[in-house]
Amino acid sequence: MRLFMAVNSVTYDHPDPSIGTVLSSYTSTPGLANVDFVIFPPRWLPAEGTFRPPWFHRNCMSEFMGLLTGSYDAKPDSFVPGASSIHNRYIPHGPDAAAVETGTERDTSNPERWGPT
Repeated sequence: MRLFMAVNSVTYDHPDPSIGTVLSSYTSTPGLANVDFVIFPPRWLPAEGTFRPPWFHRNCMSEFMGLLTGSYDAKPDSFVPGASSIHNRYIPHGPDAAAVETGTERDTSNPERWGPT
């Protein structure tokens, strides 16, 4: 997994996390997966004028997340390696207050190297 090539935005906005999908188990319904495995390897975040941490969102399927190494940019102080969380379908979730404050005050005119997460 350390060799997975990260894909990202080079202009503006935070791309959909599905860009990190490395494995999907499909169902007979187009666009609906049993499970998707997503990784976020070390990467550059060059997008300008945008909120770089993961944003508040809802998913059409449940989201289980675990952190193996590094830190998680949406909850850097509370989500440590070995931690996991689950968000059921359509439940809003996103970064903690500290990540929102840091993300909105950050100078985004320069690229940042993030990872490993």
